[in-house]
Amino acid sequence: MAMIKKSSIGIVIRSMEVDDLKKVLKIEEQSFSVPWTYDLFFSELTGNRSAIYFVLEKDKEVVGYLGLWHKGSSFHITNIAINEKLRREGYGRKLLKFVEKIAATQKIKKISLEVRRSNCIAQDMYRKYEYKVIRILRNYYQEEKEDALIMEKKLN
Repeated sequence: MAMIKKSSIGIVIRSMEVDDLKKVLKIEEQSFSVPWTYDLFFSELTGNRSAIYFVLEKDKEVVGYLGLWHKGSSFHITNIAINEKLRREGYGRKLLKFVEKIAATQKIKKISLEVRRSNCIAQDMYRKYEYKVIRILRNYYQEEKEDALIMEKKLN
């Protein structure tokens, strides 16, 4: 599913490529206490037929990414992150809206994700775009013994 979207001047969302992984890993390490590894991203890109990954470029520099799994009539967002210097500037929103547009073309009925209970900033963004908590997974993040909130958005 090679998709390219130019949403505003200097902003492009495109399919992630193996050559993007060094830049993606830098953002991953800034964003998560237990970051995904190169091998995990590589495996997702090259071996998981359900996986779809995108990067967001600003002025031709990778500044964010989003991964999802396409399962039947649903998408599950596996990860979404923005360069720490550009957070709270609307780039996460651009990625979410982009996925919703793709979902509309694929007859997707819902989008789900999990988020740390302590990540109130991300939860606020998801709630703003009509994601609702549907359940809690106790100690989902085992290293920190932290719960995950499973959030979902139903689409028309």
